[in-house]
Amino acid sequence: QLTESDIMIPIESFEEPWVLFRGKDGRAGCVRDECAHRACPLSLGTVVDGRIQCPYHGWEYNTGGKCEKMPSTRPLKTGIRALPCIEQDGMVWIWPGDETPAATLPSLLPPENYTIHAEIVLELPVEHGLLMENLLDLAHAPFTHTSTFAKGWSVPNMVKFKTPMQALSGNWDPYPIDMAFQPPCMVLSTIGLVKPGKLDGSSTASCSKHLHQLHVCMPSSRGKTRLMYRWLWTLPNGRSMPYIDRVWTHLANQVLNEDLRLVEGQQDRMKRGANVWQTPVG
Repeated sequence: QLTESDIMIPIESFEEPWVLFRGKDGRAGCVRDECAHRACPLSLGTVVDGRIQCPYHGWEYNTGGKCEKMPSTRPLKTGIRALPCIEQDGMVWIWPGDETPAATLPSLLPPENYTIHAEIVLELPVEHGLLMENLLDLAHAPFTHTSTFAKGWSVPNMVKFKTPMQALSGNWDPYPIDMAFQPPCMVLSTIGLVKPGKLDGSSTASCSKHLHQLHVCMPSSRGKTRLMYRWLWTLPNGRSMPYIDRVWTHLANQVLNEDLRLVEGQQDRMKRGANVWQTPVG
């Protein structure tokens, strides 16, 4: 979303306010969304020459959090907290911890021969762990996603999640679906699918066409998640038609909304004292 030099993106991470913007060198930075002067949210201001300008008195901060400009007063040496910030594979990563983060980040590049058809960012009123549990559970597909990709799916007598002991990944038998959890908060899925209601083969390896989904579920505050969703197909010429991006985005939103109404309902019941694990099955 940081496509222009004057764009700011306010976010919450673990109930703390931050704002993303690009500095003079074009690199993304993340600083606390709070002016050191009168605590005004900086995200209400503007970006001027690679510095974020407070809308109250015009104080300007670089991506390192240093205040470089104080109009109408004698300059003071002050600043705001800035987080380590790395841009990779179309994502901006921040590190809210105290220690220096590891240099290695998981790759979010699309798999070979896949084309990105939709990218969506949503602020959701659900806890991120509950959302990830939903995304990793494909046994619900023929009951929940009846108007999108699982339309017409048969309901098997038994659904098994086969996974090696050393990995957080596996496949759903008898569906041609591979699932994986990738730290810190990502869920990936690959579905052998030609069109809604038609699965392709008994395993993803035997399929000719695939739908691939990436979900990045960032905990923003208590009971809230910032979801970054990427939808990819191996279908040829999937983006050649005029306005086709809007169609793909609409379909991706449909899939998400089928899940969200259930997860939001679960969270509401949890707040009322319900136990979502009261009857585990295996």
